Amino acid sequence: MDQGRSRPQSRWERHTGTGRLPQKPTERLDVRHLERLPLGLSYPEIVQRVADIRARPPLNEGNVELVIDETGVGRAVGDIFVQAGMRPKRVTITSGNEATSGHGVDRYHVAKSVLISNLDALLHKGVLRIAAGLHEAGAMADELKDFRRKVSDAGRATYAARVGRHDDLVLSVAIAAWWASRPPPPVASFGRWGQFEKPKRRSN
Repeated sequence: MDQGRSRPQSRWERHTGTGRLPQKPTERLDVRHLERLPLGLSYPEIVQRVADIRARPPLNEGNVELVIDETGVGRAVGDIFVQAGMRPKRVTITSGNEATSGHGVDRYHVAKSVLISNLDALLHKGVLRIAAGLHEAGAMADELKDFRRKVSDAGRATYAARVGRHDDLVLSVAIAAWWASRPPPPVASFGRWGQFEKPKRRSN
């Protein structure tokens, strides 16, 4: 997924020092590659395939982050990626309505509702664009049509493809889109001289 170019901070943010980042993230996400790997492919073959893709331009230029789904058996695959030196960001899809970190080195727990609602919002805003010429573009469109939101009697929403349908392309793009559009981490702030009042002297 290509985030395109970054927009610099506003003049006000640069002048006041209130901006969080040297550059603001761009408001465009382009899906330039989609591929459904054959069933039965071994874990080392999967890792090698990803390594081959990352070795091609423009992915071999600059800072490219790899985000993988290690839900279920994917955790073992994640370890192989680490051993191969790729340092992936490792996402486990959960229930609920939260996205949390701190579950290990570069590990994140992200609710499926967060992934899908973010994907839906980016598509409706026109921020996320999928190249029409991609081999799997049609399959991705079909998966989006087949994806359904269900609300239980307890009011909990679940997201899944219809029975007998795939959702691997939708979830892979949703994970990449979540990572690319997630808010920046909070900036640590420290006190400044004169920020705190001096203790008052007791009067006798």
